[in-house]
Amino acid sequence: MRHLNGVAKLNKTKSHRKALFQNLANALFQHERITTTVPKAMALRRVADRLITLAKRKDLHSQRLAFEALRDKEIVRKLFTDIGDRYSAINGGYTRVLKIGNRKGDNAPMAMIELTQRKEQEKKKKKDKTKETKATKATKKEAVAKKETRASKETKEKKEPKVRKETKAKEETKTKKEPKAKKEAKTENTETKEPKEKKPRKKKEETKEEEVK
Repeated sequence: MRHLNGVAKLNKTKSHRKALFQNLANALFQHERITTTVPKAMALRRVADRLITLAKRKDLHSQRLAFEALRDKEIVRKLFTDIGDRYSAINGGYTRVLKIGNRKGDNAPMAMIELTQRKEQEKKKKKDKTKETKATKATKKEAVAKKETRASKETKEKKEPKVRKETKAKEETKTKKEPKAKKEAKTENTETKEPKEKKPRKKKEETKEEEVK
């Protein structure tokens, strides 16, 4: 007969089992998702569901009973102000157990127990929105930076021809000035040089007579 087989003893004494479920329940209500072995998760589900039904009542007696089981004021406050309100329109089905395979080493079957209505989902949605906004801001900044670089390049290209024109104009002015200086130097040289005396050319007849003599 199956008498007194309703509680999984988990090879632990009553005090050890009570402390184990207290710690597991605190971790579950704090993080809203934990991983443990399958027998512990199945036993913890009963404890967590009963505590959530106490949180839905919201009276002083139920708060004292929850504090007796959890022994943590912050977790009890979260139970009665946040978690209990999520399940106000639901009767049962507060937690779910998902098997995730066996553990390496001792090959123990592992499971993940979580609340069916978690706040992390809302946080993820907000994070996704913030990521999208950050991505759009980053793309906008990149576009602005590209435009600035293009504008700076265009301004540099516009400035360079001006500089080249200025250099060309300077060179032209130099070349114009140089011929003038050369002309002045030539005129000075011509003035300084004395004119050469030209020898008188002999007439052809005189040259012939000289040859006959």
